[in-house]
Amino acid sequence: MKRLVMVVAMALVGLTTNAQKIDLDIDPQIDIAIKDLAVKVIRNVKTNIKVDIAREIKTAFDTKIDVNINPAIDIDLGDEDYRSSDKYVQDEQEIEIPLSKPGERGKLIVDSHNGRINISGYDGQTVKVKIVKYNKKVDKNKTKDGMRLVTSGGSGFEAEEHNNTVEIEKESWSARVDFVIQVPRNFDLEVETYNNGHVWIEDIDGEVNTESYNGPITLNNIRGSASASTYNGAIEVQFTSLDADSPMAFSTYNGNVEITVPNGTKLTTKMKTNRDIYTDFDNFSLSQPKGRRESGRNGSTRFKYEDWITGDLNGGGPDVTMKTTNGNIYIRKGN
Repeated sequence: MKRLVMVVAMALVGLTTNAQKIDLDIDPQIDIAIKDLAVKVIRNVKTNIKVDIAREIKTAFDTKIDVNINPAIDIDLGDEDYRSSDKYVQDEQEIEIPLSKPGERGKLIVDSHNGRINISGYDGQTVKVKIVKYNKKVDKNKTKDGMRLVTSGGSGFEAEEHNNTVEIEKESWSARVDFVIQVPRNFDLEVETYNNGHVWIEDIDGEVNTESYNGPITLNNIRGSASASTYNGAIEVQFTSLDADSPMAFSTYNGNVEITVPNGTKLTTKMKTNRDIYTDFDNFSLSQPKGRRESGRNGSTRFKYEDWITGDLNGGGPDVTMKTTNGNIYIRKGN
């Protein structure tokens, strides 16, 4: 919290000092009430933080600053909604990729650095891809240094099919491109994105592996197995049926981890969180963590207990690892 206060204070005020003197240079566009400072920060987050701070902050120059702040700080960590922004215009393109072996199991690999990915299974025998690009809207009445905007930079991608494996790659980090893809239901998926990276996958009968960094991951109506990893965002997975032989793992740092499995499913779970674990299953039992004996230096012996929690659903089954730092873990009963 001290670091948060320092960041806000330094962003609002330019400090110069020699021993005991502090000059405050305040932008006249910033409205400051000394006893009740309200700060609003919008920086791609979706979290509300409300704090009351009455602290003494000591600078690196040993100059004391008394701060009495009662702010309401709104931080939005989610991705910017380009679709509703008046600053951007959408450019859509559609392609259809034939398969070498129509009707047989295939695989889709998607690698994107900036943009959402939406994939759904359907009853067809080709891979259909819609590419949604976001370009800056051109305003002929606005200029910059006497020049007017013609268009924003382009963003290319590549698509390749070989032996029923389709690879789609978009290399650019700066320009955002969303993918909306339809694949035959009996496809395996490997999906990766980074910024603005909400991944939504549904109606797939196969193995799903997906990774994001700034965005949640939602998997619906999965028949098979799945693994998902992100940093900023929740993970929600709803299984219609599970592959009994496949271990699975779901991991995030900021967000809940939630899986829904059919009643009667057998699982062995390994879970780790700083918060809470919930389930609506009756036949879910926890195991006490076991200590591990280690030999240290100079002949010492150390006993270590990990903070992983093991649980068996309906007597245990395939291994499922669930991990989050700032979020809860949910194991829900499906139909």
